[in-house]
Formats: sequence, structure tokens, C-alpha cells
Amino acid sequence: MIVKYVPILTYHRIGEPKGDHVPTVSPETFEWQLRFLQRHRFRVVELGDLAEAMAQGRAVRRRTAAVTFDDGYEETFTIAAPLLQRFGFRATIFITPTEIGTTGFMTWEQVGALAQDGIQIGSHTMHHAYLPLLPPEQVPDELAESKRVLEQRLGQPVPWLSYPVGGFTPQIQALARQAGYRACCTTNRGTSKAARDLFALRRIKMTDRDRSTLLMWVKLSGYYDLFRRLEQPA
Repeated sequence: MIVKYVPILTYHRIGEPKGDHVPTVSPETFEWQLRFLQRHRFRVVELGDLAEAMAQGRAVRRRTAAVTFDDGYEETFTIAAPLLQRFGFRATIFITPTEIGTTGFMTWEQVGALAQDGIQIGSHTMHHAYLPLLPPEQVPDELAESKRVLEQRLGQPVPWLSYPVGGFTPQIQALARQAGYRACCTTNRGTSKAARDLFALRRIKMTDRDRSTLLMWVKLSGYYDLFRRLEQPA
């Protein structure tokens, strides 16, 4: 069966809670979620594969999903990546260059190793800035410089972007296009008529509570947007 909707699952940190604001999923829950995808024969694709299919107007087969991570926490390398490898799943990780090598985040060597292993690397802006609140003249640098640095350090194209905190405007979308990105991820921002907007791909936030078979099916079904508040771009 061919379908148009593909759930894009989004994570931040996989590990033990640290009492901070970072959404964290335990290794046990993350493994349970991956096993659910495997057991129910989901095809887990890279965001780039999904974006290319959308750009070309191609539908994808039923039970396809994408997995993404924001920020580049150290646990993405030490915990999440080995579990993904065990299940044979791909993923896309959005990196903020200025955070690499700082406490709690991956090093450039670790990011490079993931890229070499086939994990797709995307940009999360240069300074993890909430773009709609920046002076307009700073936004182009946040988008273009992060892309340039990542491409220079990794030696490969970085055409994917995740807006920090999901924030964007139509003007920011246009600047992302001008910077050379081919697709951008948000959270639950956008409009109901723009579900297939390549520069506002809505994602599903995964939590440590998501260990219910029913809840997983709801989140993966395409009907999840009916149960969450859709925010306007900003």
C-alpha cells in the first residue's frame, strides 16, 4: 500500500534524566520504541530520503517512519547510535556547531564517526538561536554559517535544517531556501494545509512515557495531529 503521510519522530537526549529542561528518553524506553518499529515492520528512512520523495511528488509505502535527534548530545553517540545500529535503523541528527565539544555534547570526532557510519547530519543553526526573536539581519548568518562549518568539518553536503524550538516565519523559510537547504523541520507549527511543506516538516515529539502500544500507533498513524494543538509559525 502506498501512503503520503510519514511520521517523523524527534528525540533530544537518550539516557538518564539530569534534572534539566532537556526532553529525555531512557535507554530502555528508546529500545522498546525501536523494537516496536521493528516488530511492526516499519521501514525507517533518513530524512533526506523522505524529503526527496516529497520533492518529486512520490508517495512512500505504508509503515515508513523517520527518526531525528536535535542538539547533538553526547548520549546520541554513546547510547542512541549503538541501539539504532543494532536494529539496522537510520537517523538524522541536527547539530549546533558552537556546542560541539562543550560539556554534555558530542565532539567533532564523534560527529564525524557518525557521519562516516551513514548517520545523516543536519544543521540546528550556529548558536541554537530562536530565530523569530533575532534581529532580521542576524538570521542569514545563523543559517548559512552553521551549514558552511558543518560541511567544511564533515566534508559532505548538509542540506537539512531543524529550527531551534521549532520557530520560523515565512521570511525565515525563504532565507533557509536561499542558504541552500532543501528541507527544514519544525515541531507542531504550521497550518493544516501545509502538511507537506518541505520547509516546515512537522515532527512528533517522543517522550519517556511512550511505551504504550496504543499511544505508539496513534503517534505513527497520521491522526496524531488531531490530538495536539497546531501552533502558528513563529
